Amino acid sequence: MARNSLKNVLRMIDEAKQDLPVEKEFLSDLKRSIEMTDERNKREESKSYKPSQMNCLRQMYYIVTGAEKETGLDTYSYIGICNSGSDIHQRIQGYVLDMVKNKIDCEYVNVEEYVKSRGLDYLEVKEKPNFKKGKFETKLYDKKLNISFLCDGIIRYKGKYYILEIKTETNNKFWGREGVDPKHFNQGTAYSVELQIDDVIFVYISRDVLDMKAFLFTPTDDMKQDFVGRIEECDEYVKKLKVPPVPIDVPRSTCDYCKYKAQCRKD
Repeated sequence: MARNSLKNVLRMIDEAKQDLPVEKEFLSDLKRSIEMTDERNKREESKSYKPSQMNCLRQMYYIVTGAEKETGLDTYSYIGICNSGSDIHQRIQGYVLDMVKNKIDCEYVNVEEYVKSRGLDYLEVKEKPNFKKGKFETKLYDKKLNISFLCDGIIRYKGKYYILEIKTETNNKFWGREGVDPKHFNQGTAYSVELQIDDVIFVYISRDVLDMKAFLFTPTDDMKQDFVGRIEECDEYVKKLKVPPVPIDVPRSTCDYCKYKAQCRKD
């Protein structure tokens, strides 16, 4: 049924394009190709908690229980924004790697070796970085708490370890940026707990002018306890297969970009 509906939509698009000038027809095909390539390259998400998606207990529940996600939300422009962010990440990570070559006391730490040296045996390295290919992130999985996350990097700067987290945003948000965005507190806390490093350096980058700002985030003991408690609370709902109540303090952007909005409305 869904396939037939998709075929009908594509047929209607093709028919609508017949009277378009060639350059507009090309652009329409390019946009559609971007979306089709993205869909083809998608991998099935694991049913594990994600530090960047822990602001809403319901969203956490839907992810872990494998609830049905809305389709058609990944438009060519949204895909472009994500790809642009990834490109900027890689470029900045490459510059961080070069700092030691430039005689600056900053080392890009091998995350796998760090995990082993610190005896963090609850963490499993799922994907290793490949600096030569411009892939700097390490994918980790916490076997005890069922958390999957990508670590932008660990650095040893002037003799001290820090977690590095890179964020891109629009110019409007960037120029008003005066500290770590509260919606990133849970993510920073998760990284701190998982890697047992006290401090996280958040680097915010304007996608428009590529200027940068950096802020230090040090989660409190209460934040760390709340993070673990949040996992345990959601686990209880998962065990009972009971949807958590609608939260009242979720950042608006969490709902705007959530792929479980339709499911949430049903529940």
